[in-house]
Amino acid sequence: MHWATLALAGVAAIQPPLWASGSPDILAAIGWKLFFDPLLSQPRNMSCGTCHDPQKGFESGVALGEGAYGDILPRNTPTVVNLADAEFFFWDGRAESLEEQAKGPIENPIEMDLDLDEAERRVRSQSEYVRAFARAGIDTITIEEITRAIAAFERRLITGPTLYDKWLEGDRSVFNEAQERGRMIFFTRGQCATCHFGPNFTDGFFHNIGTGTPDDPGRSHVSRDDYDLGAFKTPSLRNWKGREPFMHDGRFETLDEVLEFYNEPKEGTFGASELDPLELSKQDHSDIKAFLETLNGSWPDLELYEAAWDELQ
Repeated sequence: MHWATLALAGVAAIQPPLWASGSPDILAAIGWKLFFDPLLSQPRNMSCGTCHDPQKGFESGVALGEGAYGDILPRNTPTVVNLADAEFFFWDGRAESLEEQAKGPIENPIEMDLDLDEAERRVRSQSEYVRAFARAGIDTITIEEITRAIAAFERRLITGPTLYDKWLEGDRSVFNEAQERGRMIFFTRGQCATCHFGPNFTDGFFHNIGTGTPDDPGRSHVSRDDYDLGAFKTPSLRNWKGREPFMHDGRFETLDEVLEFYNEPKEGTFGASELDPLELSKQDHSDIKAFLETLNGSWPDLELYEAAWDELQ
């Protein structure tokens, strides 16, 4: 049985070394260290994990993040969990791989502000990284290897089983009446599954729901297509709890606010919104919320990576 399966089953006591199946696992351990290392920011005061905080659903917990110099970032920090199969990254999809995504914040002048050549030099200067990369068969540490390691770690950030997963496996007894009613509304007249479907409850694409502004055109800034005006990537609903606030600009602090917005959407100010009023009752609202609670599972166990890193030294 694979170590990740064992972890989900609660059998962490018999974990083999993280790299038992080969170098990709070594890279994940290195990626864990890099993810939380402020070495990758110019003033050495923040890491990937500063904004993607494990205690806040691998998000920042505030509407808009803050860069290394105190600059307020233009968008809410998206989570990095359950992205192994994703095709697009960032709210506007400007990166098409986790490796490409990892480079963006490092060199962004209002985020970590570190030249990629300098990032290479810094990591190469650390003997612990030189030893660890050598264990993965990498003698020359480049930015490509650095971001490959971070991406290898992020691909393993998979959340644990949920009540809904048990329901899918055939155990219908796990849902109470409200959760079952909410499931039916979610997949039918609530229209939620139009965009939120699949294992992670996201289609991974871009939609205009009326939250775009002239200051932030969303996907169209990347695609240069007017069709994408005001469109942003559909966030995953798996393990939504703990990732508040919501939307690309963090405008909603609670799930209740999100549901109220979808029930009575406001007129979009930029581009054409895809939403229609749902006219759901307060009971419907409560039932959908009850169903959404069944999409929350455990968060990744990061202690495994700390132990694996220690074994690399």
